Amino acid sequence: MNNQSVDLITRFDSEAKLHALDSIYAIAEFDLAGKLVEANPLFCKMLGYKKEDIIQKNHTFFLPEAQRKKHDHFWHDVVKGNINAGEFQRKTQKGEIIWLHAAYTPIIDDKGRHIGIIKLATDITQEKLLVSEHRARLDAIENAQGVIEFDKDGYITHINKHYLVLTGYEEKDLLGQHHRLLCNPVDTEQTEYQTFWETLHRGHPISGRFHRLGKGSHSYWIQATYSPIMDSDGNVRKIIKYAHNITQNVETEKKAHQQGIILDILLSVHDSFLLDHNLLSACDKVFERLLNVTNSTFGFIATLQEDEDGQSLYLPAISNLTWDEETLNWYRNQRRTHGGLRIRKLDNLFGHVVTHNTVVCTNNLLRQKAGRDLPPIHPALYSLLGIPITHNGKALGMIALANRREGYDQTMIELLAPLVKTLGIIIHARSLEDERTQIEASLRFSAGHDFLTGLPNRSSFFEQANAFFLHNQQNQQTDKSCLAIIDIDLFKNINDQYGHLAGDAVLKELAVLMRMSLRQEDLVARLGGEEFIILLKDISYQTAMMTIERIRKAIEQHTLEYDRQTLHFTISAGIAAYRSDLASVEDWIQLADANLYAAKRQGRNCVK
Repeated sequence: MNNQSVDLITRFDSEAKLHALDSIYAIAEFDLAGKLVEANPLFCKMLGYKKEDIIQKNHTFFLPEAQRKKHDHFWHDVVKGNINAGEFQRKTQKGEIIWLHAAYTPIIDDKGRHIGIIKLATDITQEKLLVSEHRARLDAIENAQGVIEFDKDGYITHINKHYLVLTGYEEKDLLGQHHRLLCNPVDTEQTEYQTFWETLHRGHPISGRFHRLGKGSHSYWIQATYSPIMDSDGNVRKIIKYAHNITQNVETEKKAHQQGIILDILLSVHDSFLLDHNLLSACDKVFERLLNVTNSTFGFIATLQEDEDGQSLYLPAISNLTWDEETLNWYRNQRRTHGGLRIRKLDNLFGHVVTHNTVVCTNNLLRQKAGRDLPPIHPALYSLLGIPITHNGKALGMIALANRREGYDQTMIELLAPLVKTLGIIIHARSLEDERTQIEASLRFSAGHDFLTGLPNRSSFFEQANAFFLHNQQNQQTDKSCLAIIDIDLFKNINDQYGHLAGDAVLKELAVLMRMSLRQEDLVARLGGEEFIILLKDISYQTAMMTIERIRKAIEQHTLEYDRQTLHFTISAGIAAYRSDLASVEDWIQLADANLYAAKRQGRNCVK
């Protein structure tokens, strides 16, 4: 290779590198006095100027006002090569401040003299904003909660003022101390404490309530989250703990627990519900003990429900120690077939509790005027206590106790208050879970379906079609199946003439017509825009053609009444049969798509 060839290759290589830099970086060239002599398009775009407007402008022109006084010293360091790179604020043509990561490099001629400065820059404004936002969030957490940091071995390296107040210690008393200083010595000797740290060392966060000891062994409770922070190799570098004081809450719970047997029942139903989220099971565990402790012979827990027939009381749990065998068998059958008993007529004492959201307490039912007749299915009652179960003031159900020999009074109402409140929380939680389940089901449907037509969307179609295709490929089946792509002819004209809402109505109408014309096993989806796709399973090509042609004719003859106007529209379709030599669903679709365009070229309103 001669020298001329080498020089040529070198020049091409340099030009390629310069072109690559020019496409990535904002590049500007300044003379030694700081005047701009050249700028690439990215530099101009970044600052919002036209090139001809900034050539010969001094470097200070691009600086925020507050930085211009220090520019001479800065530029002197740049020319001397003392400043290579850094993060800088610059002002755009609109006066906005942006952040650049820039490198200033002296240009040296073949005699070693500095003749100018090249600046390469990238816009890091968004990164700066994200860092600032992240820092603000951390500051908010720091100001709202107790924060303490440990090294990987559990020694305290940082503690904020909120946690110091919680512990009663000063910072110097805790820095360098081990986590166990804040724990009950008895707890630190347990295997659970060792397991606690082993879990953190594996990188797993831990959240929960913890009992801790402060200065002078004063006791407090926290709700805390321990979060391991990993290094780039995946090893735990430190552990950050966020905590807030829940001592008062815990003490309140302890006082409530001390109320005795009633609260033991409360915890039982609470734990049962948390275990399996089964309201029926939770209420079942309450009743025998509840009847015994209140000396009642009859009772139930009911939730207020509403359907198309109106409000009713649903009884997931009911007990009556005096029922005869026939009545008991009847109730067991109701529970087996309906999951419980339902009281639909609420114009009675039981209904009065929930419809008026009030306590009914009577020891002489003959004198009680709160309602007319009792439900037909009940034992003989001579005393009754009905308490509405509420959440945020709204009646969600009721608890009923009856036939207490000594009658019911305010003391009994107050004794049952924690249980009633807990039942309100449980019923509300159950309601929220039911709503969440419905929402999740709706979201799952929405994720896989087109919101306008209700058909599966493109993503859902490909998921199902790929599974179908893969099954055929793996089992080497020569399946008789076809793909059809359907496109609404001149759909843009419909939008232009009648409006986009009319276009939406056409899309929905087509979806309905196709669903009515296809089998249950066929898969019809909206690809996007005015295009639809159909996977016709276990069907010959000839039958598929007949099916799609039938749909085409039905649409051709169909009229859509919209906004006092009669709309007509037609479709074109392309069909492709499954072949074992196809490599993917996409290839299959391409065949159908090609036939669709053939139908379009033929004049539309036909099937190819």
